[in-house]
Amino acid sequence: MRSNDTNGHAAHLEVIPLLIGGKPATASTPQQFPVYCFEQQKDVYLAESADRNAANLAADAAWTAFQSWKHVSVVQRRNLLIKYAALLREREDELVETQRLETSVSEQWARKNVSLAANLVDEIAACISSLKGEIPATETAGSLALALTVPIGPILTIAPWNSSVILATRAIATPVAAGCTVVLKASELCPRTHHLLVEIFQDAGCPPGVLNVVQARREDAAEVTDALVSHKAIRKVEFVGSAGVGRIIGSLCAKYLKPILMELGGKGPALVLDDADLEDAAKKCIAGAFLHHGQLCFSTERIIVLEKIAPRFTELLKAAAEAFPISSGVNDRVVSSSRDKLIDAEQKGAKFLTGGTCYKTKSALTGTVVMNLKPEMQLYDDEGFGPSVSLYVARDDAHAIEIANDTAYGLNAAIHTTSMERALAVALEIDTAQIHVNSMTAHDEPTLPVGGMKGSGWGRNNALWGLREFSDIKLITLSMKGNKFL
Repeated sequence: MRSNDTNGHAAHLEVIPLLIGGKPATASTPQQFPVYCFEQQKDVYLAESADRNAANLAADAAWTAFQSWKHVSVVQRRNLLIKYAALLREREDELVETQRLETSVSEQWARKNVSLAANLVDEIAACISSLKGEIPATETAGSLALALTVPIGPILTIAPWNSSVILATRAIATPVAAGCTVVLKASELCPRTHHLLVEIFQDAGCPPGVLNVVQARREDAAEVTDALVSHKAIRKVEFVGSAGVGRIIGSLCAKYLKPILMELGGKGPALVLDDADLEDAAKKCIAGAFLHHGQLCFSTERIIVLEKIAPRFTELLKAAAEAFPISSGVNDRVVSSSRDKLIDAEQKGAKFLTGGTCYKTKSALTGTVVMNLKPEMQLYDDEGFGPSVSLYVARDDAHAIEIANDTAYGLNAAIHTTSMERALAVALEIDTAQIHVNSMTAHDEPTLPVGGMKGSGWGRNNALWGLREFSDIKLITLSMKGNKFL
């Protein structure tokens, strides 16, 4: 079990402060909490927990910095991001070590986080000058209209732990590139990683107050989030996380009339059609399901195979599942929740093609393929969020599409087929925001728009799509008489 003692054996650990206006800070009454490494079964850091007052100070600092940052030129912002990307690559080993300490990820996944994050920043930098206004036509004679693209203002971004470098880097670099300032609410599970990303940004030349960081114990999180969302300086919120928490944050934003960009959970289907390369499809379905202990919103949650090829594909899927190396989960709460859904399914009649409800190690579950899921089972339309995937058999393409769309989520999907015409026809009928043909459901690139449909959120990130999320249109009309303005 993790320790809650911040004064005993953990007293020697590094303490992660709050960062407000470029300076380390604490709450009004300092309170620390331990950051636990599940794989090593020990505390690795201590972190300061914010309170309402600290949240208000962070929002104030973001507002003060915004008054000057919004006027910084496109060239200066672009050069800052280019330098940031270079420093992320230079400090890859440090970022990898910190990720692994806090979230028990594999080294391969940790390095992928850093490389993709750096590439994302480069692409954002390349798109900054594409944020343009327009000169729309006017009906009024002698008038001129300017539709200007302007930064929306200070942003609250709430970053998750499961892709701790990729998602937090995107969430701070995009609004800063658009001319906004940021309060980053770091995950309590990986505050050192999130602080390190900001420290590197500051080393690249980001001015004090443009980026501010707070984190909070789970029991303090609601108060801190309410203080930030309600603060008059905060103009928009970005949240990446579970649908359950997204509903709470979304309701809070509605209460205070704050727009929100949300990327939530998924129930990603992978459709295996009867002309697919079955061995390739089996390996990619399992990799998409088991990668990072299944702790990705883009994970493959459901595999839908046509009945004509189901017997052969099932054999290949079982072999791929049993051969895939499973990494550690992040903590006991998340791993136990995933296991509880498997137990619930088994008790209600589900069967396991391979795996089951047992642990592989102290920090990881066994890779599992579930069969015979029914709507009354929790796993039917809840994210498994562990190394498990459900297998369905469909009569034909239309039936496979019906099963794929039978979910509240709409994040991502995959289709395996050798016919691009057939792939496109099926893809057009699937209600998800991203569909990848002959690839994993877990797929992201810096140049591609990413976001959700249905219960998986709204808005788009990456490149110019992301920059537009943090921009407003300001209309100015000028009336003239002769050669002079009235």
